Amino acid sequence: MRIKNWTLPYALVYVLVWFTKQGYFTRVFRKGLSNIPKNKPVIFAANHQNSLIDPIVIATTNRYPVFFLTKSDVFKNPLIAKILFSLNMLPIYRERDGADFKEKNVAIFNRCSEILSRNGRVIIFPEGSHNTQNKLRPLKKGIARIAAQANIETQEDIWIVPVGLNYSNTRNKSADLLVSYGKAINASEIFQSKGEVKNENELFLPLMEKIEVGLRNEMLDYSHPDFYEVYEFLLNKVRRKRTSLITKFNWNKEKNNRLTHFFEDNTTESEKIKAQVEEINSASEEFELRPYLFQKQSQSIGLYVLGLVLGFPFALYGFINSFIPAIIPQKLILDNIKDRQYDSSINMVLGGFLMFFFWCVQSFVVSLFTDSYLWFWYFISCVLSRWFSYEYHIFYLRFRGKISYNRFVEKFPERAKLLQNYYSELKLFVTKL
Repeated sequence: MRIKNWTLPYALVYVLVWFTKQGYFTRVFRKGLSNIPKNKPVIFAANHQNSLIDPIVIATTNRYPVFFLTKSDVFKNPLIAKILFSLNMLPIYRERDGADFKEKNVAIFNRCSEILSRNGRVIIFPEGSHNTQNKLRPLKKGIARIAAQANIETQEDIWIVPVGLNYSNTRNKSADLLVSYGKAINASEIFQSKGEVKNENELFLPLMEKIEVGLRNEMLDYSHPDFYEVYEFLLNKVRRKRTSLITKFNWNKEKNNRLTHFFEDNTTESEKIKAQVEEINSASEEFELRPYLFQKQSQSIGLYVLGLVLGFPFALYGFINSFIPAIIPQKLILDNIKDRQYDSSINMVLGGFLMFFFWCVQSFVVSLFTDSYLWFWYFISCVLSRWFSYEYHIFYLRFRGKISYNRFVEKFPERAKLLQNYYSELKLFVTKL
């Protein structure tokens, strides 16, 4: 059943995934929704940092159904392919998928044109593959080719909206996420301004340049690979006062740009800063410490002990009720996958669905042996205790980190003092930059 591109499977999965996304991330903020043209053909051009999560967060920040292109590998099983098609997923083929990959892609491009001709919305990741780094990689021309074909086959202008996906952490739960929609690009206007051209590159190049600029405006882009860890340290590992996501992004974006200019103009000082960051990162990795710990000479743990003791009963309750669905993704899938970039996608999507399924089954069993609405309150307790048990786990890891830090300071006082000074200098540098 399809109602204005809403299939029943898509609608059901949309609701479940929306709640899963809200629970997986600590904070989610949408910026620039007014930049999306209404009742027009729209292509969302997004950076690709987080595998399957990227199309999910774009889809669930839209009130209209969207279609998105994904690797053809997952369509090999006929049953799974049927399910994926019902969820508005379309395969994109690469050279390694066979000699006829171009012909297959033509059919997919035709399907995209058909969707856009009906004022539909399509998500494309022009980088072509995912990578967890905050860096815009070279863009593929497929998005321009799809836009050009759709422009010929529909009377409406084709609009491309750059989308910046900004994660505070791409691997772990409870990260922050800012979805930033940039100013829409009128692809049809660009094509028409070129008139007749000799080859497609002349037609596509102006559009690709616009898309690249649009994406850079909506995301963090660590332009100098030699200083990637310096960007990451100064913008994400130096502790700052908690602010709104939009304030945090604007601050990071401004500092990102200033750091880029600083690295270009101050080679000697940049190398010194890089050496300091490497020293702190090296010690943090060797002794399993968090860099922010170096902002103090020692860390107090009294309140942490009290919190762990008081919170243990409810955390244990949550752990027991969620143990099986929490462990399945890790033991059956993640332990057998070498590419760690899929961790968050599997944990969020599969973990979220399994949690919901198991809680429903457990609540049904409770309803068989109890009266009234006790099953309902049990279900709510599962949700709340799962959230609490995860936060308790993070709280415990911080407690362990503080103990490890205090032992490090006690065992290596001179090195600790040096790293504390480095941290203070780096924090002052990025604040005043």
